[in-house]
Amino acid sequence: MTVPTPILTTAPNFRDSGGHATADGRKVRTGLVYRSDGLAALDAADTETFIRLGVNLVCDLRSEHERETEPDRLPEGVELLIADVIGQGNDELFGDIFAEPESAGEKLGGKAGIELMSEVYRRFVTTELAREAYRKVFTRMAEATDAVVYHCSHGKDRTGWTSAVLLTLLGVPRETIVEDYLDSANHLVEKNKQILAEIAKRGFDPEHLRPMFSVRTEYLDTAFGAVEKHYGSMEAYVRDGMGVSDEHVAALRTRLLQD
Repeated sequence: MTVPTPILTTAPNFRDSGGHATADGRKVRTGLVYRSDGLAALDAADTETFIRLGVNLVCDLRSEHERETEPDRLPEGVELLIADVIGQGNDELFGDIFAEPESAGEKLGGKAGIELMSEVYRRFVTTELAREAYRKVFTRMAEATDAVVYHCSHGKDRTGWTSAVLLTLLGVPRETIVEDYLDSANHLVEKNKQILAEIAKRGFDPEHLRPMFSVRTEYLDTAFGAVEKHYGSMEAYVRDGMGVSDEHVAALRTRLLQD
């Protein structure tokens, strides 16, 4: 596995959402929409890069607790849109695992961790909170005139689903979307290694928690499956589930696609 050279050293999963070819032979423009992990540690050099990229809107998909613990450190004048996808949903699913290391094996061992993460992805589609958060993000992306960043803590789950929806709307083939999603594993190698090492110091078996820090095709497939089951198509999910207008979807396509 080759670890890519990061655009931002303090946010290793910061990358351009563009550059992908569509099924009809067009291409997603670069330099307009970026995806990222947390932006709480931007240093001076990364702040300069951020400004140079022309980012004027950041969509933060994290929970209130995450935002309070690690608030975004952004250049002055950048608009911050709060779009909390999960609220307290993860607390409900995972319980107080981090306060009780001995329970991690029971709750996350074997296939349990994978099943729990799959449920997280299902809820991206099925919960009203998530759909409202994504409505905000896609509506503002469609209205933006400068570069946009959307991010969560690791840039792989809430952010990964945002990219999957966006690229699907733009006509990028599913195979390419899955590859883009799985690429987070390459960008997060060192970050995950450090996190799991710290977890081990607290008495956890890192292997029990690895599903939480991984990207797996079955996670993404669960969300796509929920779209098909409840809405029939991505367009219907975005229009009827999120409440994003057809005009906003058309604006996204006009802004982000090139021949």
